[in-house]
Amino acid sequence: IKFNSKNNSMRKITIIGLMILVASQIAIAQVKFEKYDNVYFKKEYDIMISKKATQEDFSLYILSASLDNLWKEGGIIIETKRYDKFIEALNSAKQKFSEWIVTAKENKVNELVKPMPITARCEGFFKTGEWHFQKVVNLTFEYKIIPKETTESEHLLILRTGKLQSSTNQFSDMDGFVLVFTSVQEIENFINKISKNNINTFLNKPSQDNLFK
Repeated sequence: IKFNSKNNSMRKITIIGLMILVASQIAIAQVKFEKYDNVYFKKEYDIMISKKATQEDFSLYILSASLDNLWKEGGIIIETKRYDKFIEALNSAKQKFSEWIVTAKENKVNELVKPMPITARCEGFFKTGEWHFQKVVNLTFEYKIIPKETTESEHLLILRTGKLQSSTNQFSDMDGFVLVFTSVQEIENFINKISKNNINTFLNKPSQDNLFK
C-alpha cells in the first residue's frame, strides 16, 4: 500500500496544529483564584479555577509539591461533583490529625508513618513539555512524625496522589504530588481558601469589562 507523502505531511501539520491549540486552550482555561502557604516547603502554591466556572459547575486546579525530579508543574483538580467529598475527607483528616498528635505526645512517640483510613477522589495533572491528565486519582492520607534533635518532633498530614499516568499517553508519567500540612490551623486555612463562600464571592465579583462600559 502506497501513501501520498503530501497527504501525510498535511496530516502531520494538522495533528501538530491541534496539539498546539489544545495546549493553548489548557493554558487559558483557568484563572488565578487563590494561593495557599505551604509551611513545610516554605512556598506558596496557586489555586486556579476554571475560567467559565459557575456556582453549580467549577473545577479547582490546586498546584502542589512534586515528588518527581524532572516534572515539577501540576497538582490535583477538584471538580464540583467531587468537591463535597474532598472537603469531608479533609475535615475527617484534620480531626484524626489533631487526635493523633495528642496521642503521640502523651506516649512520647517521636517517629511514625501511619496511613489514615481516609481517601478522596480527584483528577491529577502534570506538565512534561505539554499538559497531561489522569482522570481518576485516589488520594491517600498519611500521618507522619519526623524526629528533631533540637526541637519537638514535627507532625505532618500528607495527601498523596501516588504515581500519575497520562490518560492519553502511556509513555508519560511522573512520581506524583503531595499536599503537606504542619498543623490543624494550616489545614483550616486551606479549607477556608477553597470554601464554597470564597468560591461564590470570587465568581460574583464583576469583571473589569463589566466595570468599565
